[in-house]
Amino acid sequence: MSHNSQVKANIEQIKADVEAATSQDHLMNVIDSVQHHTGPLDYNDQLPTALMWVLFAITAVGMMMNYMIGGNYSAIGAVMYNAMHYSAIWVPGGIAFLVSQKFSKQGKLPMLKPPLDRPWVVPAMIGVAVGLLAFVPMWFQGYWFLVANLTIMITNQGQFYYPLEITAVTLILAALLYYWLRKRKYWRNPVSDRIHMRDILLNNNLTEQKVKPESKARELESKFREFDRGNHRREIQAMYSGEYQGEVHQFAFQLYHFHYVDKRTETYQDSEGNTKTRTRYDHFDRYGVLLNFPFAKSVSLDSDPRISFPGKKYTTASNAFNRMFKVRTRDEMQAARLLSPAVVEALSEFGDDFTRPVIEIIGNSDTCIAFEDKDLLSLRRRFGLDKPDAFKEEIAGHAKLEKLDALLATIHNLMRLSDNNFA
Repeated sequence: MSHNSQVKANIEQIKADVEAATSQDHLMNVIDSVQHHTGPLDYNDQLPTALMWVLFAITAVGMMMNYMIGGNYSAIGAVMYNAMHYSAIWVPGGIAFLVSQKFSKQGKLPMLKPPLDRPWVVPAMIGVAVGLLAFVPMWFQGYWFLVANLTIMITNQGQFYYPLEITAVTLILAALLYYWLRKRKYWRNPVSDRIHMRDILLNNNLTEQKVKPESKARELESKFREFDRGNHRREIQAMYSGEYQGEVHQFAFQLYHFHYVDKRTETYQDSEGNTKTRTRYDHFDRYGVLLNFPFAKSVSLDSDPRISFPGKKYTTASNAFNRMFKVRTRDEMQAARLLSPAVVEALSEFGDDFTRPVIEIIGNSDTCIAFEDKDLLSLRRRFGLDKPDAFKEEIAGHAKLEKLDALLATIHNLMRLSDNNFA
């Protein structure tokens, strides 16, 4: 087996071990296995890397040649022309960023305090500072003197020339090769993300559910109007199940990530003033929890103007609540029993904490609570497999999902307030 084939097999085994982990200790063992792995874990990509840099060099020379020659350009050509025109800013700045990022990964650059304690922040600041030097006349003139003379020398006084179309092709090939090589070189990052996510799920007693994205969306759409969004595509991109044990009530629930796409056609004018049409795809995401709320049925509350629910309009005595939520119900008595003053107060607090919330309780009391907040399961990962000791220490801690805990506590409180035996 070749070196790269062995690396691929080792990485696939590590990924399988992550998915098979059933406890935090198992995840720690996976990190240990990577740290002390006896086999190769890094690809030998010297040849494709050399090819990538050759393609980038051909692209750079081609862009400079066509920039110096000038002429009429297509839309793509105009983009490349402008890129070269402002290269005195982004080329030195980009080089400074890449060099600084390398030093940052080696721990040779200081880290800023939160929330700016990201490894790319200081290199980005250095890159911007170097890029701004282009506004210094001597720097600007020196840059173009160097670039122009290098181009003349490489092209043998302009004798060697290739058109912009070839330059565009080499740029695309170089970019694709760069993406592929970067993905192979930094394979530890997505695996670290997955270990971190698995740790979050295990710490919070959540189980990941495998679903068919589009069919699951259709299934939920058949029950809840909340999922009747998007005229092009709808899919459940993630789903997790869990159980909440409160002082009074316990309930099973499912968390989900719903993605939908709206397709629309718009008209625009091109650079020559001609009216044309183009298709746009607008992507949206909603998140939420599914459960059974046995104390109400056929009631909906929404603060999202992009969706409407059937039924009679119902208003409460709270003007603030009425401004926040539109209430629809088939039976006004159901809404009246649910929306007691205490429940109205609790729901008002919920509405303040979430973006465009919707609560939809259908006839069998199955309930969908939806919103646009995407941070229910998000916890920032500080370390990864490139720093295994620090990563193990991070994984060993308890990954507390405060927003999810608050949401589930709110649901439990609503149940308690709605249950006549405990209200």
